[in-house]
Amino acid sequence: MDQNKRRKRAQAFFLVAIVLVFWNLMEGLGGQNKTTVACVGDSITFGTGIKNREENCYPVQLQKLLGTDQYRVGNFGVTGVTVQKKGNAPYWEEELYEKSLKYDADVIVLLLGTNDSKEVNWKNPKTFRKDYLAMVESYEKLSGNPKIILATLPQIFPPASDWEKTVLMNGEIIEEESRIIKEIGKEKDMQVLDLYELTEGKNEWFGADGIHPNKKGAKAIAEAVAQAVENK
Repeated sequence: MDQNKRRKRAQAFFLVAIVLVFWNLMEGLGGQNKTTVACVGDSITFGTGIKNREENCYPVQLQKLLGTDQYRVGNFGVTGVTVQKKGNAPYWEEELYEKSLKYDADVIVLLLGTNDSKEVNWKNPKTFRKDYLAMVESYEKLSGNPKIILATLPQIFPPASDWEKTVLMNGEIIEEESRIIKEIGKEKDMQVLDLYELTEGKNEWFGADGIHPNKKGAKAIAEAVAQAVENK
């Protein structure tokens, strides 16, 4: 290859590199302008039991509702976790909890507490309040000053006749937890999304276990969260 051809090829490579750098820079700036939403929670947020979870869990449906031009939604749901630090699987000890703190979220949606209602986990209202409040404040003190939306817990329903009935969620405790969450929201002057009221009598929104939302239920939750995020 003669010197002239080598020079032209080098110039072509240089131009391609400049275009790529410029493109990546614009993509990065575009991402910075998006409102980031962190969906923090347990298996209800993760999407356990939903067919095609990767497409139908509530955070993914939320992303579809909000669109990708202005919003970026992250799913930080972990199956089986508790708010209480002495529960059998505290969210505090999860890697995704640490990642949610570093997500630089503009909005945090906190949907935790269903697993705390299990007999093995439930201590008392005072302990739940203390640990839930500590969880809220761990996000509240982030330097980005995110908006925090507290979600009360979806109601639970009797499982299908062929479902394993050793799933020991307690509906009365879930109601009590939801009341505590509302109280904390009022004290902190934070927005509270009342999923307990939203799901009242809506057993068709849930799977065979009566606990985890199906696609329809996840969509209803996503729609409610979208309204809260957009302050409608």
